[in-house]
Amino acid sequence: MNTRTNPVSRRALMATSAAAAVTGLFAPYVRIARTAPVTIRYATGGGIGPNEMETIIYLDWMQKNVLERYGKDYTVEMTFTRGTPEAGTLLAAGQADMATLSFAVFATAVLKNIVPGGLTIISDNYQDGRAGYAQNTFFVLKDSPIQSTQDLKGKKVAINAFGSAVDLALRVKLKKDGIDPRKDLTIVEVAFPNQAAALREKRIDCGILILPFMNAEIRKGDLRALFTGGDAFGPYSVIFQVVTNEFLKKNPEVVRSFLADYVRGLHWFYDPGNRKKAVEITAEFTKSPADVLDSYFMTERDYYRDRNGCVGVTTIQTPIDAMQSEGLIDRPVKIAEHLDMAYLPFPCAA
Repeated sequence: MNTRTNPVSRRALMATSAAAAVTGLFAPYVRIARTAPVTIRYATGGGIGPNEMETIIYLDWMQKNVLERYGKDYTVEMTFTRGTPEAGTLLAAGQADMATLSFAVFATAVLKNIVPGGLTIISDNYQDGRAGYAQNTFFVLKDSPIQSTQDLKGKKVAINAFGSAVDLALRVKLKKDGIDPRKDLTIVEVAFPNQAAALREKRIDCGILILPFMNAEIRKGDLRALFTGGDAFGPYSVIFQVVTNEFLKKNPEVVRSFLADYVRGLHWFYDPGNRKKAVEITAEFTKSPADVLDSYFMTERDYYRDRNGCVGVTTIQTPIDAMQSEGLIDRPVKIAEHLDMAYLPFPCAA
């Protein structure tokens, strides 16, 4: 996988070694007759694995040992962004073919028609608000006087990027509780890796923690959960994978190959027999302690993911409807018109 640098942020992918090939997991699909693989320009959504699985599924080691179609049908040129709003901007500018987007950015992109020809949702990434699984959570210091959202009035609350999924979750939760997010408090941008430090240094009063940072930080014992994304929306798809309709029309089998490898990668990471290597390559890439990763990665203490990449209409429609009911968008978006799970290697339930 190649990487691109953008004006806001950059991270370099790193290769790891050793071998553990996975074969025979997937039914045959159409092979692409071409002389050279198609390059997919991919914009991530601001996180890294295991928050965003695409960032670790296409690592060099995975390309060489697990992914069957990488380098044959396609390659990935990945741009790491600060958040899904930036990924949406790259799609709109014609600088990305595929991306990880939040429901909020997707809804805005559809309503404003920012991507010529439109976008199609082709697979899930992860879901929040699922009982029994990890949830994106807003934290305060353990000894903070803030006990409820009402106590956030006059305070400073951090999100990763304006217009991101966690920004919208915050605003919806505040409005549900009778708080005006524009007048009653200050919302600021702080990158995900820096949220806990900003809390401890009291540069902010409340901040959002996501995986993989959340488990490492709460182990220190000085943070207290205030509310979750699920409190705003219930179970919902935070981020999912999209492709421009222009690229999809020209390269349908490339998209199938990409998703076949994506699901193959998910299956590999969830296989207990691969756990040691999975933790090793993820820890090296994310710079997270291996023991912290091992405590939750790909378990019920992780986010909920459909292992075949499937996502239903309701899971995305629910938070978008909440956006409209709270006045954050002025018109409805019918997700059923923009979602197509047929490019995944296995059929999804209706």
